[in-house]
Amino acid sequence: MAVFSVLGALQAIGEDGPIEFGGPRQRSVLGRLLVARGQVVPVGRLISDLWRNQPPPGAAGSIQTYVSHLRRALEPQRTIRTPARLLVTVPPGYALRAEHVDAWRFEELVRQGSRRLLDGDATAAVAALEEALALWKGPAYQEFASADWALNEIARLDEVRATAVEQRASAVMALGTPGSVIADLRAHLAEHPLREEGWRLLATALYRQGRQGDALAALREARRLLAAELGVDPGPALRRLEAGILAHSPELDLPGPARTAEPDNPAAHLPLPRDLPVVLLEVSTEVPATAPAEVPATAPAEVPAAAPAAGLAEIPTAVPVAAARQEGRIRLFGRRSEVSLLLGLSEGIALVTGEAGMGKTALVEEVAAVRAGQGARVAIGRCPATRGAPPGWAWAEILRTLTTAVPPREHTAEPITRLLAAFPETAREDGSYEGGSQANEAPEERSRREGARGESFRGRRAVAAYLRDAAAEAPILLVVEDLHRADRETLDTLLDVVAETAGAALSVVCTFRQEEAGRLAGTTAALARHEPLRIGLRGLRPGAAAGLVTAVAGMPVTRPALTAVAARTGGNPFFLRETARLIAAEGEAAAPTTVPAGVRDVLAARLAVLPARVRTVLGVAAVLDAEIPGKHAGGVDLDVLAAVHGGGEDAVVDAVVDAAEEALLAGVLVEPDDGGLRFASPVLRDTVYGAMPRLRRARTHARVAAVLERLRPDEAAALAHHYALGGDPVKAARYALTAAERADLRYARRESGLTRAPGSRPVRDYASVARDRLRETQSPPTGASLL
Repeated sequence: MAVFSVLGALQAIGEDGPIEFGGPRQRSVLGRLLVARGQVVPVGRLISDLWRNQPPPGAAGSIQTYVSHLRRALEPQRTIRTPARLLVTVPPGYALRAEHVDAWRFEELVRQGSRRLLDGDATAAVAALEEALALWKGPAYQEFASADWALNEIARLDEVRATAVEQRASAVMALGTPGSVIADLRAHLAEHPLREEGWRLLATALYRQGRQGDALAALREARRLLAAELGVDPGPALRRLEAGILAHSPELDLPGPARTAEPDNPAAHLPLPRDLPVVLLEVSTEVPATAPAEVPATAPAEVPAAAPAAGLAEIPTAVPVAAARQEGRIRLFGRRSEVSLLLGLSEGIALVTGEAGMGKTALVEEVAAVRAGQGARVAIGRCPATRGAPPGWAWAEILRTLTTAVPPREHTAEPITRLLAAFPETAREDGSYEGGSQANEAPEERSRREGARGESFRGRRAVAAYLRDAAAEAPILLVVEDLHRADRETLDTLLDVVAETAGAALSVVCTFRQEEAGRLAGTTAALARHEPLRIGLRGLRPGAAAGLVTAVAGMPVTRPALTAVAARTGGNPFFLRETARLIAAEGEAAAPTTVPAGVRDVLAARLAVLPARVRTVLGVAAVLDAEIPGKHAGGVDLDVLAAVHGGGEDAVVDAVVDAAEEALLAGVLVEPDDGGLRFASPVLRDTVYGAMPRLRRARTHARVAAVLERLRPDEAAALAHHYALGGDPVKAARYALTAAERADLRYARRESGLTRAPGSRPVRDYASVARDRLRETQSPPTGASLL
């Protein structure tokens, strides 16, 4: 595993020695991912950060190239079929799963030193803090000092380092050796002349060395600098210290950190600044896949009989229909921890993400119903899918709901009334203002446009002021649905509302599709400073999926059917509902092979936004990703995919890998642990396969069979499958026979599905059964089975 250094020049040491990262932009990609500390950075955000909002036409392709080169440098032994372990693709971008970074180790050591100092163990505190400070070889991220994306992280690490220097000085003084920190504190203050804690420690150390005059001179210098730079007087701690020195206070002679606040203030013994919580505690709001959380009594109960571990054991033999319904409506299944987290959000913002159909709306509507029952005022605004909707429409919906219950006060009544009447007409959907081109506009037109922009700004502030006033009367929950469709006015209003209502009894929950989150990169980055609660919805676990299918179908469903549906849909609640309706209409037999019309329409729209070259590669991948007995259940071999797509030349392989990368970013493909690629769900694969014309499917199967015969000649079952669907029954029969004989030799007749009568010639019977099996292969991959 690579060890990264960012406290100074960006470097990394791998198993084979130093790693070469290439040119400046490629190094910037790595630096940007390190700054994200393991979180996903959307591709759109990377493009914006690297080219400062002026990207070239091929920026997305360049990012893919940089990532590909970085992967080869970081994991030189990895083959094309092995999933990346370090620099991974996570829709809608990339993440660096590094474990050893000197900046992270530095912060952990500072936290340890802080705890030891608070516990009174000065010796251990000094050891931890000195080890932390020794990691610095230069300014943090020094080669990216001019990059906007690095500035906040650089400033944060510098602040932690300054605090570590001061904490070390406090710990050394607690050991009774103040003289050894004087030189270090002077150097520290030369870099940070306005840090009052540094001046307090320096003056205290000088006084304990018997240098009263130097201590008072240090305090006078601090007073002069603060007045000259900031126009302020020293704070209470420095003023008390000066008075104590003049009075020869006995308290200053005591070993240990001097007090920095009133004796009755618990923070007096805390040597860290109050505005640096990262030193004491690091809290992650990411939701684990199986977060154990209790739901308040008002929240919906979980599906009974669901086992705690994922797997087939979680699916009951049959879920009672009555138990799956609640008061005449379908209950919310499998979202216990998410409901609990959102109900616990009394202020601030939550971001709920997930692919289409994952149940974002159902989740927030359930939470809204519970919060309303608890006395909160709830308002929901939706960003419309249709073009031509007025900008800011979601906030107009929210305001219309709230103002009927809480009329605006005098100072906000006029602007809110005006906004409800005219605010949606301020800007176009693309964020520009009415008036045509701005290049040759008349002065009066420019004045009108600038006035509209100013009115929009004042309107957003009025919305925030009104919401703060309303939250003083009763708690408020605001829901902004489908933020990925939001116009600029909606996003700007969201940022203003979150910033201006901080501390009020108001919470905002936003939902958006993860695969379309790239255009929200700037907004989510701005919201990061408010520490949003982030909830990423995944597919339902098998037990919850079984309950949902039974409830929607309105009839008992057998365990094998529930197992097949849960695996086929990937636990997507919308897919589960549509499949359950299919079961109710056509029976269980249709569920394993048929894509419901509603699901097909949703997935077709999702696939339509991908470039044509990516859809072409996905078509070949859908043919390859078949569940065939005798090989692993599905999966796309990248070597075979590249060969089928056009040969083994490097340019072709790179083009296929780039297309696969785009499909990974879009969440259409995933990288399983056993290598290669596969579709995110079988129903998604079947949608791609079903959209291909029959002739093209047959020709693709034939090409796949030819490539497999050359590259994977031992995969007899797969060869029989593809030759049968590719129109060559002779070869299909031959490979079906070979696969059957191999299965028979492995004593797997039951698995192969091929048997022969006692005493008969095996070749004759196998060939007969193979011919029969060939007649059953004229169906999609999920239903086709030669053996």
